[in-house]
Amino acid sequence: MDRRLHEAYQETMRYVVMALKALMFWRRSPPIDTVDGLIQFVETRSKFVAQTTLYGYIRTRVGTRFISFMEDDVFASSVDLAKWEIYLACLSDLAIYATAVLGRNAGAHADATAHDSDELRDIAIRIMESALANEPSPADRPPADRPNGFDDSRRAFGERARSTAWGDMANGEEAFSGSLAALVEWAPVADELKIHDVEIVRFSIRFRWKTVRDQLKDTLDADAVLTDWRA
Repeated sequence: MDRRLHEAYQETMRYVVMALKALMFWRRSPPIDTVDGLIQFVETRSKFVAQTTLYGYIRTRVGTRFISFMEDDVFASSVDLAKWEIYLACLSDLAIYATAVLGRNAGAHADATAHDSDELRDIAIRIMESALANEPSPADRPPADRPNGFDDSRRAFGERARSTAWGDMANGEEAFSGSLAALVEWAPVADELKIHDVEIVRFSIRFRWKTVRDQLKDTLDADAVLTDWRA
C-alpha cells in the first residue's frame, strides 16, 4: 500500500471513529454545566458537522472512487484544506451561537448592559481559543499569503465576537451563515457541479445544525456555566 493510499485509509478510519464517537454523544448527552463542558460540546459538534458534511458530499459525488481520488496529491491537498476551513467556520459559528444561548438563558443579554456584552465576548473568545489550542497548528495553510497556523482565524473571530449582537444570534440559524458558505466554497468539487448542489449541500449542514441546537437546548445549564466562568 503506497503512502497516499495508506494516508487515505487512515483518514477514512479517523472519520469512521469520529462519527461513532459523535453518535455516542448523540445518544448520551451529559449536562453542560461548566465552561470546559461547553468548550467540549462546541469543539466536538463542530468537528462532527464539518467532517460529516464534507466527506458526505465528496462521497456522494465520487462514490466508490474516493480512495483512488485520494491517491491524487492535488485532490488530497484540496480535501485537507477544505477540512480545516470548514471546521474553522463551523467552530466560529457554533461558538457564537452557544455563547448567545448561554447569555439568553441566563438573562445576560447584550442589550442589558455593556458588561454583559463584554462578558459574552470573552466567553466566546475563550471557547474559540481553547478549541484551537487542542489542534496541531498547520505549518502552512494555503494560500501562500495566509499567515501560518490559526492566527487569521483568531483575529477574524475576535472581530466577530466584538461586533456580535448577542440577542440576535440566539435565534435559529442566524449564527450559521459562515459554515453554510464555507462548505459550498471549499469542498473540492467542480464549480459546474456545485451550482446544482448548493441547496442540497446547504440542507445537509442545516439539518445537522438543527440537531446540535436541539441538543444544546436540552443539556445547557446556563446559570451553572456562568457561575463556573465567574469563579
